[in-house]
Amino acid sequence: MVPALLAAALIAPLSFRVTPEIRSTYVSLGKIVEDRPMQTTQIRVACDLGDFGRIGIRNWNVSSLTDRRDDVHRHALYHTEFGPRWEYDFELAEGWKLKSDFGLGWTIYDGFDASSGNRSYRWWQEDFSLENPYLSPFGRIRRCVHGNDYLYTRLGVRHRFDLGGGILLTPEVAIDGGSSRNQNRVFGRRADGSSLGSGFYSISPRLELTWNANEYCSVFVYVEQYDVLGSARSVNKCYNYRCAHNDWTHGGVGLRLKF
Repeated sequence: MVPALLAAALIAPLSFRVTPEIRSTYVSLGKIVEDRPMQTTQIRVACDLGDFGRIGIRNWNVSSLTDRRDDVHRHALYHTEFGPRWEYDFELAEGWKLKSDFGLGWTIYDGFDASSGNRSYRWWQEDFSLENPYLSPFGRIRRCVHGNDYLYTRLGVRHRFDLGGGILLTPEVAIDGGSSRNQNRVFGRRADGSSLGSGFYSISPRLELTWNANEYCSVFVYVEQYDVLGSARSVNKCYNYRCAHNDWTHGGVGLRLKF
């Protein structure tokens, strides 16, 4: 099977997907990391292996659009992720498809915190969605295995409304959570030093408007509401991190390019 995969990869056509965005706020793994404008770019290169799905490489970069050298963050690029991916679609029935995207990744912070040097993390991640004509559930599981030790989970549902003329309106809602170590990483601990424990800690309703100009280019804008849930609100309120907001409205604009 392995030789067949290698042979298929050598002759398979390459596809490229590039998604540049400008975001008023950068939310990562359920935490507001930066509450001022950011620029993100995702690049994915993949080989179509037919019955074996698609394999490729993903790269994700985050840059600040404000100069905060004297505050917390350095200017410009300070965060990049990269690693191999394997995508596979399970055709369940007509109009029903389970999409799976598994990958390994490395995250490198280039002086993200002005008080510390560069550091890196290694993790694995599984993204999935059940595409159908009605309500599509989706999710993400990330397990950090080097540089930190946490399990992060995101679950949500969405539905795309076709408004005609290549215009789509997509409302969705997602909740974020994870292990107790992840909770401590996001919000810190209670005043008595105890952990928040495992569970879900934030919810994010989102509304996106997309215009598919052609098969190669789409333009999208979105607005999203971030709200911290339950007992995490009081802990987050007392957290000394500058971007520790319990409620925050943000948005962005971007392109999805395919080659």
